[in-house]
Amino acid sequence: MTLRDWSPFLVRDGLLFGLALMAGAAAMGSAPAHTALAVATGVLVGLAAYLLHEWAHLLGALAARARVHRPARWWSPFLFSFDSRENSIRQFLAMTLPGFAATAVYVWGFVEFLPRATLWGETAWRVGLGLALLTLVVEVPIALWAVVARRVPAVEIPLLGPHPLLDQLRAARATGAVRADRGKTS
Repeated sequence: MTLRDWSPFLVRDGLLFGLALMAGAAAMGSAPAHTALAVATGVLVGLAAYLLHEWAHLLGALAARARVHRPARWWSPFLFSFDSRENSIRQFLAMTLPGFAATAVYVWGFVEFLPRATLWGETAWRVGLGLALLTLVVEVPIALWAVVARRVPAVEIPLLGPHPLLDQLRAARATGAVRADRGKTS
């Protein structure tokens, strides 16, 4: 896959990122007059940080020629799913590390440039910090495990391409090892 395959997501995220930049720039000179507008501006700027993180992961994966799966619908909150069965540890790290770098860049940018005394700036800071903490708590341990184990962990997003655990459940169900009636006892 190439970046061209992600053109609907480039358009979507480019519009969201542009809207976040315009809202943030407009709010820099003065605080938005309405609380809802201030919160929406902060959430948009936080969303832009999330998009930066995800696009960095995708660009790293594409640069390493990793096999990834694109969502079927443009409104998916996920940008891609990494195929852990088809990719090497080198490709996994090439996908992982740019996302971490992007997170470090947006945290630095938020520390340096966000007007935290405003509601929108504080909202953006909290959204961005929450996403950075998720990265630290969820993604960093997975990456460290991959380095120590020298294996690519199963990181596929369910319903977005193949998924090893769901595939195992389907196979078990097909062979009768798991009952199809969802836990009813006989």
